[in-house]
Amino acid sequence: MLAWLALVAALWSGTGDAPVTPIAAPSPVSQPTVSHPYLFTAIEIGLVLTGGTIWYFRNGADDRWSRGAEWRAWKRKMTAEDVVFDGDHYNTNAVGHPLGGTAYYQIARGNGLGPGVSFIASFLGSTFWEYFVEIPEHPSLNDMILTPAGGAVIGETTYQLGRYLARSGSGLGHCAGAFVFSPVASINDRPLCRVSPGGLLPWAKLGLSIGVNRAVFDGSVVREELAVAMGSEIVTQRTYQRPGSGNVHVAPGEWSSLFADGRFAGNHLDGFWFHGQTVWGGRYDRNYQGGGDETDVPPAALRPRGWGTMLGLGSSFDYRLRDLPRVHDRITSVGLGGPMFEFSARGSVLVRLSLSAQYAFAIVGSMAYRTEYALVLGQTIKTPLRQSGYYYAHGVVYAATLHVDLGPIGFTGDARGGWYWSIDVADPAQSTIRSDLLLRDSRLYLTAAMWTRPVFGPLRFGGAVEYVRRASYMSDAGFLGTEVNILATTAFGF
Repeated sequence: MLAWLALVAALWSGTGDAPVTPIAAPSPVSQPTVSHPYLFTAIEIGLVLTGGTIWYFRNGADDRWSRGAEWRAWKRKMTAEDVVFDGDHYNTNAVGHPLGGTAYYQIARGNGLGPGVSFIASFLGSTFWEYFVEIPEHPSLNDMILTPAGGAVIGETTYQLGRYLARSGSGLGHCAGAFVFSPVASINDRPLCRVSPGGLLPWAKLGLSIGVNRAVFDGSVVREELAVAMGSEIVTQRTYQRPGSGNVHVAPGEWSSLFADGRFAGNHLDGFWFHGQTVWGGRYDRNYQGGGDETDVPPAALRPRGWGTMLGLGSSFDYRLRDLPRVHDRITSVGLGGPMFEFSARGSVLVRLSLSAQYAFAIVGSMAYRTEYALVLGQTIKTPLRQSGYYYAHGVVYAATLHVDLGPIGFTGDARGGWYWSIDVADPAQSTIRSDLLLRDSRLYLTAAMWTRPVFGPLRFGGAVEYVRRASYMSDAGFLGTEVNILATTAFGF
């Protein structure tokens, strides 16, 4: 599915410039003003937890309640002896908990608190749930990682998109989009969906695409698919690609991107990918020359020329699902932290190079186990592997993207993927596992894309070729698979 993402990003890039129109000053993406932000954050998160607690109590009553309330059980929880990686359903852990963390984060962010405090609010909400709501269960270490970490990435990227939509127009579409992506902040705006005068609109790209894809698995199985995608890139650093020189601090969330795409064959969803990435801090160095100062609105012919670099610390979140001919490929990863780099240059050609690598926590569906499960029949293996075919892992996720924009045509090269190794501690059945079953996976996605703009305006046409290599190992057994995608699409950039 990477080909689709790379092509969408290239298609809506156009000349590489977002509209430069005025909005609220001094911050390109302003925060709502709330009289008592900590109080309202605590109350609203408390209401969310109360609703969840009522649901859990109605659906979780069994004989474990009495054991969970004993002092011995509490002591083991507080000393982390009973903190484990649970064996819940894959999507409960990979989707439900990150979305819960997003709700906590958005509540705090929407009440005017910063990213750091919002992360703490999400962490506290998750910890409270694990210890004081799910009393009959062991506290889940995976939930206490994915909920705040995944919630922070998804929450910040969606918050930035929602605030951009709220500030870039006053129509119904902008208002609805702002409410969808930053609901608490939109409710706290007075008046609702206002457009403040003055200042600068952040550099942004938004796009929607539809196309057809021909997927070839392992050189033999062919599938025709409909592909639909949307995404955004937003840079709220006010000096980005503006005339001037020097370096400035990069604040949390000032580089954010959000993408989602789906693949459909007939009435079935054959693939889905959700990706979010944001920077938490760094430095931006630029050397651009152009007419006017940074508050001017230059015509295209006078756009600044020069170069700029950003080096920062960032995080990412990815949820991938792909229906292969033999098995499903499922990986959810949160890049907990690592370097992010961008180089952009404008002359007769616009060039943007982005690099990132992060240490990651992941939930990996083992294709090796699903194809070779007979090798471990009768053995005590990891609980989530035995029950649902996945395992918890740590590893490295990486991405490298190069855009070259010549005006009427453009090119994109993209490489990304990850390496994952099983975590062999804190299983609910750890004491009965005599020999840890070592698992490891890797994914590689290579893409080459080209787009063209035959007429002026937001419409783009393009094509891409993507090569995917999947490798999955369980001790001495392995699964290897390849996929080639040939994609043609039409995109609209906003």
